[in-house]
Amino acid sequence: MDFFTGISRHFVPLPVTAWLACGFIALVLVIYILNNRRRLLIRLPGPPSGRWTTGHFPEITGVYGVEFQRQLVSDYGPTMMLNGAFGEELIFTVDPVAIQTIFVKDKSKFERAEGAARLIRSVFGGGLLGMTGEEHRMHRKLLNPVFTSKFLRELVITSMPLFMDIAKQTCQGIKQELASAKNTANEIDIFHWTASAALELIGEAGLGYSFNSFGGERNEYYYAVKSVMQVLTKVTPFMPILPYLYRFGTPSFRRWVLKYIPWGPVQRLRYAVSMQNAQAEEVLRARQALISSGVDLSSLVGRGRDIMTLLMKANMEEGSGFRIDRQAMVGHMNTAIAHILDMVANHQDVQERLRLELTQYFKSNPDDSYHEGLIELPYLDAVVRETLRLHGPVSFLTRVCKQDTTIPLSDPIETPSGKITSIPVKKGTRIMMSVIMSNRYEKIWGERGHEFLPQRWIGNKLDGVTQTGVQLPGVYSSM
Repeated sequence: MDFFTGISRHFVPLPVTAWLACGFIALVLVIYILNNRRRLLIRLPGPPSGRWTTGHFPEITGVYGVEFQRQLVSDYGPTMMLNGAFGEELIFTVDPVAIQTIFVKDKSKFERAEGAARLIRSVFGGGLLGMTGEEHRMHRKLLNPVFTSKFLRELVITSMPLFMDIAKQTCQGIKQELASAKNTANEIDIFHWTASAALELIGEAGLGYSFNSFGGERNEYYYAVKSVMQVLTKVTPFMPILPYLYRFGTPSFRRWVLKYIPWGPVQRLRYAVSMQNAQAEEVLRARQALISSGVDLSSLVGRGRDIMTLLMKANMEEGSGFRIDRQAMVGHMNTAIAHILDMVANHQDVQERLRLELTQYFKSNPDDSYHEGLIELPYLDAVVRETLRLHGPVSFLTRVCKQDTTIPLSDPIETPSGKITSIPVKKGTRIMMSVIMSNRYEKIWGERGHEFLPQRWIGNKLDGVTQTGVQLPGVYSSM
């Protein structure tokens, strides 16, 4: 006993952060060894290696990420090798045949990266974006009846009075700020107003809940959502670590560990997630109580036609769980509105044509409370489509190969061993598909694919929209 007591006197306990650092280093070494086993079977063209800890992710997800991806495609072609964190080699592509194979033809051979799903689940909750495999397929099947084009069209039309009211509040707020700043050099922060409008739109139409975004008080939920979107880009390179961390300890233990990680982005993420969860619980409790009590919801916020109420009713019938990716929806809508305003502001001809179309519509329909005809306005539709093409809600999508396979290419690649028309891929290899560059790629969208041209969506859409014979999965497949 005295022997062990003597030894213990010379043992200096390490602080929690030191033990965490040791554990992190051990985990990184394991991931590095696994990444070495998953090296690409063939040498693809690509840029010089990025930083070992983060790879090329800081450049891809940074402020100049679009320009970086554009330069990559210009220098190395539509398919290349990039580096992920800790020595990972991954495939980056905008090749339409490769994307069609991964998402449609051989989609059973590829799945969403577990790390990305874990990160989304940690931040946004257990919604569709945070699920993989059979769980994702089951919940998507459950929600399909609620998100049909027919249902969504009806939802938009019935929610139009609500949308118009929020639009009027936004315009009124901007006008008041303009009036107060008329004799000063102060600039108007339009992004703040689009964010408030987006939050209120998703709150009332999506959740049946008003966040009082125009009340003039600081909205902590809005700042939490804004913080999440900023921090996620810094955390993205380390997504491959998350599946291993999730297998270690209980959720409460992992939350305890997070408190001791001395990295600003992680601590900001902790606060944002805590704020979001508290707000989500309040919204869910309030709506569940109203539904259970049988109160007539038609006179309340959302008028009982909001997405969450409809899903909760469906959930009570089906008996299975759900959660809406509400924070992601707010972030995407806010960004989309801001991009539309930016595009219209920088293209005077587009602004004038759009204003003329809308002015004529409202003059012809002064008493229409639902404004169903807005959905049919061709130039408004074209402006929205073109903005989403150039500035989509996500920059890239990743998939992990579930088995050894081969991915065909439409554009052959020059390699040290010769020209190839397909890529052999190992199980476990990550493939990154650039949504931003696919929507701008000249061999798909023509020589003016990088330009903002709403007119490309009017008339014969094949002229100037896509090259003949090119197929893409998703909403552009029939264009």
